[in-house]
Amino acid sequence: LSIHSFPTRRSSDLANKILLQSLYKKIILEFSIRTGKDLEESMNYFYTSQIYELISEGVSDLHCRGAKYLAEELMLEDGFIEHKGFLK
Repeated sequence: LSIHSFPTRRSSDLANKILLQSLYKKIILEFSIRTGKDLEESMNYFYTSQIYELISEGVSDLHCRGAKYLAEELMLEDGFIEHKGFLK
């Protein structure tokens, strides 16, 4: 085996970044569909959210969650919906 047959840290980091960007796109699109906000507004909500910070920092493996789940978490964070388990 050649040393060049193994992925480098740099290529691995790039792959992770690309996968995260794909996830961000899916979250923004789902948020836009569910809230009726346009894509620019949805991007603003997402990129200024705590959810974005947590995902980008790798907290609790949130990047492993589905886009629909994460869009719902974003909607909860921004007050578009209330958690079903909370008593009023």
